[in-house]
Amino acid sequence: MSEEDKKIIGNKKHLYDETVKYDESNLPEPLKEYIKELKKFDKAKDWLSYDLKFDEFEMVIRYYLRANRVTEYDYKKLIAKYGWLYD
Repeated sequence: MSEEDKKIIGNKKHLYDETVKYDESNLPEPLKEYIKELKKFDKAKDWLSYDLKFDEFEMVIRYYLRANRVTEYDYKKLIAKYGWLYD
């Protein structure tokens, strides 16, 4: 990891908010796969790939929300955990 990457990431242990607790076991399989990929990028401290994959993840979560496959609670928790925000 370059010095510039270290400045951007800072001393965070993860690229996602590990303080947000959420049971992901009941999510649709495609969302679980996105989470696995996000965690893979997190482990590699590859913030650029993480950020790009999160944008896709957010679109897919919105689709599942509109299709009533996840609840608004699920949506907000997942966005808060992996995106550090929610709308």
